[in-house]
Amino acid sequence: MAKNITESIFNVKRNMHDLYPVLSDVKYFDLQRKHLFYGRLDRDGDAVYLNHMKLKEINGGRKKTHFAVNFVSDAFRDMKRNLQKAAAAIDKGSFYRPNMKVHKSWTHGDLEYNYNMYINKIYTNFVNSYLSIDRRHEKITNFKSFIREFMRYIIRVARQFPITKTGYILSNHCSPFISGLMIEINAERHGTQNNSNVIKYINDPNYKNGFIVNQVRKFGFMIDKNAPWRFVFNIMSGAGTPFGAQRYLQLNGVNHENLFDYFYRKAHLEELINVRNLFYSLYDAFYTQFSTYETQKFIANAPASGLHAPGPAGPGRCRKVKIISERVPRDPPGPVMETDELADKYWLKVVLKLRMLEADVTHDAQNFIFYIKKMLSQHSLFGVEGALNYINDLTKGFRETKFITKGSYWHGLSEREYFLKKLEAASRRNETDQSGHEVIGTKNIIK
Repeated sequence: MAKNITESIFNVKRNMHDLYPVLSDVKYFDLQRKHLFYGRLDRDGDAVYLNHMKLKEINGGRKKTHFAVNFVSDAFRDMKRNLQKAAAAIDKGSFYRPNMKVHKSWTHGDLEYNYNMYINKIYTNFVNSYLSIDRRHEKITNFKSFIREFMRYIIRVARQFPITKTGYILSNHCSPFISGLMIEINAERHGTQNNSNVIKYINDPNYKNGFIVNQVRKFGFMIDKNAPWRFVFNIMSGAGTPFGAQRYLQLNGVNHENLFDYFYRKAHLEELINVRNLFYSLYDAFYTQFSTYETQKFIANAPASGLHAPGPAGPGRCRKVKIISERVPRDPPGPVMETDELADKYWLKVVLKLRMLEADVTHDAQNFIFYIKKMLSQHSLFGVEGALNYINDLTKGFRETKFITKGSYWHGLSEREYFLKKLEAASRRNETDQSGHEVIGTKNIIK
């Protein structure tokens, strides 16, 4: 019985993808198979996150205030008005009601809040699990030794639990709602075990006849085939025309080509500041909890005296050793280097190591030094931004450009544009400045 149920679920999931092309002639969003990093990668393939200043409240339920990118909020407002005008054509039992409200939005993908909660869990594991073994916590005497111990810990888990914001954005720990381009109109559950919810929606009369699909398309949205209650703003909708998504982009002074330049921020360019502040905050929390550490002194006493005491030159002569434990204050948080320039170089090395671990870039102690020299050379020529760009290019991958595949990099590009992107990526493999990189790909693809 259980086997039949499992097979049934699997077949439903497999066949579900084949149902959509026959429902209508429009595109569907596919977060699982094609559009994994939609809104998290810009047209250069760099990890990005939304500028909070571009958010606007969107009509949601009473329990929580919801936000989306301002043009998404405007498009949703107009779409609702249009549906309300066409209310007579909508089946009364439909899940796509004219008065639909948002139940999930950017609020569920707030980067700062979610990232901080995520880091707190890693810190707790570091303190409670890693430092509790072999008295590792007593090895931390100051900020620098804290960084050393934390790096020893993170080397083991960075691939699965990235620490940098860039790595976090490109991981499965990051919510797809981070982009501000997605909303959900009902509080349904996701996952294979909830396929019945998907079937329920695609069997909705107004869905099967293509009515709701075509209505949302007019306002720049696509429906996610894995969760038909999720609407995704397709920034390529109506490209080259004043219709679809382009109408709302233009009203906000952008288009599909420059949107990510003005509304989003490249995560890697802020990584030095982010990593430095992260380690300071972690050590500050550690210092607040554990301001002292234990040291042990071994004091040899005078030889024992008496009838049975060994002679001064005898082979059995020994001294009593007394162990004295005492608590010593740890150094408070402070700078790790004397000057700002040395500090920048120090933290750039930390960023480089973290990103190489997170992206699983093959390296050993010797060629890591090579990468450091290359990075510091870029720092000397172009400053911190040049060094961060070098790290980003190195960990983004060129030999296996998986980040250019539809499965991870997609903004509604046409087949021609997609093909040109592939050619561009292939040509970069032979560039002189890439030939020395032992890169095996981004390794940021969720498998």
